[in-house]
Amino acid sequence: MTAVLHRTTSITTTAPITRNAARAFPSARPSAATYRRRRVVVGTALAVFVAVGAVTAHDVLAGSGGVPASAAVSLPAQARQRVVAQRGDTLWSIAAAHHGEISITRYVDALVDLNGGPTIQAGQEVVLP
Repeated sequence: MTAVLHRTTSITTTAPITRNAARAFPSARPSAATYRRRRVVVGTALAVFVAVGAVTAHDVLAGSGGVPASAAVSLPAQARQRVVAQRGDTLWSIAAAHHGEISITRYVDALVDLNGGPTIQAGQEVVLP
């Protein structure tokens, strides 16, 4: 069974067709220029999306410094100077001999931190900051 519909009456308006009315009923198919513009816009948006994705992936994989995350740079450990404590030495006397331009109180505090406390014994190696 097939149904066929036919228009028996036409649609008429009493108002004149204006520019806005013509826009309300656009043509059924856009022009070739419209298709070209759409392709350019979509292509440009796609290219920008791919470029941003590539830059983001590079930053994630290489980090902000440009060095790959798996190749972390490690600096060699600095060899600390050591002094063997003699009989009668204190951290204060060792600090007085080696503090240089640093204030002696800050140097003594660093000695205490590096050597595990404020006391030392004769023959003990004292690590200098």
